[in-house]
Amino acid sequence: MKYNFDKEVKLFMVFDILGDTVRTGPQLWFVDRERLEDIKDHILDLLLIARILKKHLPKSINYDKINDYIVCHDLPEAITGDITKFEGVPNVEIKRVTTIAIDYLSNMFGSVLDFSNVLNNYENRADIESKIVYMIDKVHSATTLIKYQSEKNVNMNNPNIIPTLRNHPFVVKKIAEGKDLADTFFEFHLRAVEITDEECQKYAISREDANKIVNVIKAFVGEMYNQKLKGTLLEVKNGFPSNAMIYRRKK
Repeated sequence: MKYNFDKEVKLFMVFDILGDTVRTGPQLWFVDRERLEDIKDHILDLLLIARILKKHLPKSINYDKINDYIVCHDLPEAITGDITKFEGVPNVEIKRVTTIAIDYLSNMFGSVLDFSNVLNNYENRADIESKIVYMIDKVHSATTLIKYQSEKNVNMNNPNIIPTLRNHPFVVKKIAEGKDLADTFFEFHLRAVEITDEECQKYAISREDANKIVNVIKAFVGEMYNQKLKGTLLEVKNGFPSNAMIYRRKK
């Protein structure tokens, strides 16, 4: 039997572009690091976070949907790039080019993945799975800056940081409180981790299950933040078995 994977290979190459697309946030904050996270790194992190949290979430969650949302949610950025409103691009303009990119992916690769359904459902938070991915996506921005701040790679007083970020009221308030960028991102993005009573009705889930989802996500990112505060976040390599890190080569 012959297979025609022409579109599949082209889609793979579209996805591969995300590996060369550095996320904009750390760039705008001028994080001083040899290698910054790209969008493929971001997607893999979300997949791992969702997998780690799976056993703590309600059994009714559809993980096929979770995985589809994670893999596809930033794919339009292979076309548009990672745009933020802080660079002067209005939300309406971001939505315009994103819609064009979604339409292109749907028309070109709809026979491979149902992009129209997946991406539009994600954009509209159509189900509890899309809401979960949205919340994990938000807190991942915090975990990234928690890591970079722990490495001492962030200078919030860098004069190159654009005023719309440096002078954002939330940022100004946190600086006045003596908070660093990791503190600021943690507190800012944690606000997105909530499920309202209206959303419980929309998603047909109980208040108890909604609270469990919210508490699990908050507990994960909260522990990462806690280890940043204790100065233990970067100690993970200390426990590596040394005999797995030294090996002989043939001469």
